[in-house]
Amino acid sequence: MRAFIITLLVWLMASPVMARQSESVDTGKVTASIVSSHDSVAPGQEFYIALRTVLDEGWHTYWRNPGDSGEPVQISWDLPEGVTAGEISWPLPRPIPTGPIVNYGFEGTPLFPVKFTVSPDIEIGSVITLVSNFYYLVCEEICIPEYGSASLSIAVGEPAEDARWSAEIETALMASPKRGSVKGAIEKSGETVELSFLNLPDGDFSQAYFFPYDQGVLGHSTPQGVTVGDAGLRLTSSADFLWENDVPESFEGVLTYEQGGDLSGTNVLLAVGQSLDIGKAAISNAAIGGVTLWTAIIGALIGGLILNLMPCVFPVISIKALSIAKTAHGERRVIRREAWLYTAGVMATFLVLTLVLLALKAGGAEIGWGFQLQSPKMVAALAVLLFVIGLNLLGAFEFGGGLQNTGQSLTQKSGAAGSFFTGALAVIVATPCTAPLMAGAVGYALAAPALITLAIFMALAIGFALPFLVIAYVPGLLSKLPKPGPWMASFKELLSFPMFAASIWLVWVLSLQAGEDGVLAVLSAMLAVAIAIWCLKRKSFVAKAIGALSILAAIAMPLSIATAGTSDDVATAELKGEAWSPARVAELQADGRPIFVDFTAAWCVTCKVNEKLVLNTKKTQKLFEETNTAFLIADWTNKDDVIAAELAKYGRAGVPLYLVYSNNSVSPVILPQTLSYSVIRDAIAGE
Repeated sequence: MRAFIITLLVWLMASPVMARQSESVDTGKVTASIVSSHDSVAPGQEFYIALRTVLDEGWHTYWRNPGDSGEPVQISWDLPEGVTAGEISWPLPRPIPTGPIVNYGFEGTPLFPVKFTVSPDIEIGSVITLVSNFYYLVCEEICIPEYGSASLSIAVGEPAEDARWSAEIETALMASPKRGSVKGAIEKSGETVELSFLNLPDGDFSQAYFFPYDQGVLGHSTPQGVTVGDAGLRLTSSADFLWENDVPESFEGVLTYEQGGDLSGTNVLLAVGQSLDIGKAAISNAAIGGVTLWTAIIGALIGGLILNLMPCVFPVISIKALSIAKTAHGERRVIRREAWLYTAGVMATFLVLTLVLLALKAGGAEIGWGFQLQSPKMVAALAVLLFVIGLNLLGAFEFGGGLQNTGQSLTQKSGAAGSFFTGALAVIVATPCTAPLMAGAVGYALAAPALITLAIFMALAIGFALPFLVIAYVPGLLSKLPKPGPWMASFKELLSFPMFAASIWLVWVLSLQAGEDGVLAVLSAMLAVAIAIWCLKRKSFVAKAIGALSILAAIAMPLSIATAGTSDDVATAELKGEAWSPARVAELQADGRPIFVDFTAAWCVTCKVNEKLVLNTKKTQKLFEETNTAFLIADWTNKDDVIAAELAKYGRAGVPLYLVYSNNSVSPVILPQTLSYSVIRDAIAGE
């Protein structure tokens, strides 16, 4: 009784300082306090104190693994003798997309409980005062480190729970993930990481997500592909830097899923280098950064439509337009047949490119949209092919056989072969261009499982072929086309000049990829084509033999070209900037300088237009000088796995990509693919 009375008196005397909730501390963007599960505790008892945070709307803070950027919430304690503190019981994190990156953290009012233990030897009637020093990084468009300190006093005596905070802390502890019966494994194949899980609890795993405890296990900004099987679950993502060195025997993290309409999670230990059989599977995919399977498919479809208007496609599309004009007022059945054959050529070529791309990815290659034009041999072959097409359009040769087997003859022939191969060639020359809405869709496709990749690229193919199908099936459009006449001969000759221009552009690209030797080889191949045309017009056997040999030489010379120089050499020579690297970005950020990063390639038409009209202007260069903005160039003209991985990090699989790190932001802003001076200026200013 005496001890009880002393405890009561102490409690009454100290009540102003023994609140179960400390005074609130406004650190700027967060109001924080510490709260206790108990009003008083007994010697030897365990209880909980939690850091309670109320974040301003739109701001977030970070989990123990913050993801692509950020720092975790940190709590340190000043404790009296006889009291010990445990680790934070972390709430379930959520992916927080911030532009192109994905962070792991919390919004709203997260609670961070910590278990405390009171020594059995502590004196009844005493008061223990606990001081919490906390730190958190809070971010919206900018990030602000905030600090605070709060204290809480609790009487030692008869244990008594606090009615309000005990319930809230218990709810937080129940929601905090714990180790269950789930069995997990993780295995790396190329640049892809596969996570498999068995013994799953009841719940909806269609949008499951795995949060590793350690940074560097998974590419945080890579969408996690979801495969739900009848025996388990598989997630796919990209490998990060931890796989480059000695890999531990296991990784640990939190697997989240829906249970009863609420988010739930479980701690899982993943055995490294193993894969579990999840049984018969049906693929779905989680949405990251606002992109889902259906938005990617719709974006690809619309992007394919717009791709027809891009400058790199015009030379070949114009051939098809000429063909339609010739037959517009003829038999509709023939028009529709040729439209479908053109579509078949487009679809077949997209399918082949997609299968090659998937095969290269499976082998560990870092590739993306337009990957074939990273091959100097392909660039040289296309330059020669477009040169031949231009000569044919100009009327330099007309053959019923012989050169009719070259690319131009196939596109100019009437009937099945002409329509099919026009579609094929249009796809090949279209790949240097990235139309609006394509970038996100293609980036999503290359991060997704193979079937989803195939579906998105087929949607892109349908969009690309759709205009000619619409024209073929809408009589009103056909009737508005001019009737065939003498004008078509002049128009055909006029179309040769875009072909020659495209060929010249490809030779220039080749000069950056393969140097002087590459240019010499492709120009020699063009000379061989001219010799072949002249010889094959002759009747003598010797002339025809020389013509045939010239054709073989024209084919062989592009195939002999090898890459010369590095992308860094190309970037430094072409633009007044530094070669990009992640290390250089980090150095410049440490110096507090704004940074403009140009992900480009010599074969990217959009990139070159932006460079000519915006980046290489005196106005923009002056802006960079006045703002002390570093200009970094990531040149993807030749294959570069580091650049490809960085593009994938921002959900892209092709160029252009423009990033601006302003001096008041830790994460970059992604600029539109069509640049303007005002867009660059505002991004550098952080507006």
